[in-house]
Amino acid sequence: MEKLAKQIIRRLPTPKLLNWPNNWGLKLISLIFAILLWYFVVGEDKIDTTVYIPVEIVNLPRELVISNQFKKQLEATVSGPRGLISGLNRQRITRTINLAKATPGTIVIRNEPETIQFPRGVIVSRIQPSHITLLIDELIEKELPVQARTTGEPAIGHELAGVAFEPPLIKISGPKAIVGREKLLTAKPIDINGLKGPTTIQVPLELRPALLELMGETVVTANVVIREKTMERTIADVPVHLSDTDSARKVTIEPDTINIRALLPLSSKGNQARLFEATVSTDGLSVGVHKVPVKITAAEQIKIIEALPATVTVRIGRSSGK
Repeated sequence: MEKLAKQIIRRLPTPKLLNWPNNWGLKLISLIFAILLWYFVVGEDKIDTTVYIPVEIVNLPRELVISNQFKKQLEATVSGPRGLISGLNRQRITRTINLAKATPGTIVIRNEPETIQFPRGVIVSRIQPSHITLLIDELIEKELPVQARTTGEPAIGHELAGVAFEPPLIKISGPKAIVGREKLLTAKPIDINGLKGPTTIQVPLELRPALLELMGETVVTANVVIREKTMERTIADVPVHLSDTDSARKVTIEPDTINIRALLPLSSKGNQARLFEATVSTDGLSVGVHKVPVKITAAEQIKIIEALPATVTVRIGRSSGK
């Protein structure tokens, strides 16, 4: 600017007034440029508009969390030269809230014009909301079981044996005021109408609004166990066999049959004794008379209640030829 002013001064006629300063030309040019600058900045058309300023939370301690909903964007009414106002949208202007010294409780923060760094020349006439209320709470973590609910009835002759969820526990973290009082999570009802066997389905959780906001839509895997209904029966004269492979010794079992009380599927028919295997072992037993427990095995759908008797007398003789 100074070079340009000197070039203009050289073209001007030298003043004849002796009391003019030597640098009068430079001062004159500076005055002209100042007037032009004032015209472009101050004399430019002024406009009013509304801008939206995002709220930015910084330095919140790890062990704390904001537990309430608050407006994440402010609405500011501003005025100023058209050029400045038009350029606001290209600038990253935020309302920054520093929570480095926050403690559990309620904090009310006022939104004053000076809390937002607008460019010089922009005048703020209104900010909405005028204040922000933050509820600061402790951040806790819990593992909660999932509770099952069902609707309908299985097919005739079948029953619901249980529902197992994967994962069995859901880990959640959040404000103590929300998470602290929760003891379990509830799944939406599972329709078991007409089912005849085990099934696996995806089930969403039913969450109250505060938890839904915290966790979002959550789905778990439900393993539904449907089994055939059973009836208690006593099966007589189930043979007791020797499970040993050493047949050289003479072994007798008394009694050689037992009775078994068990829960059998309703569809069980025919010779039910064949559904069971009763065995005794003489491994490690010496020659003589021993009381030995009977081991009973059966299909998975059969539940054994008791064996009558639970033990038998085993007589072990010497091996032949000794």
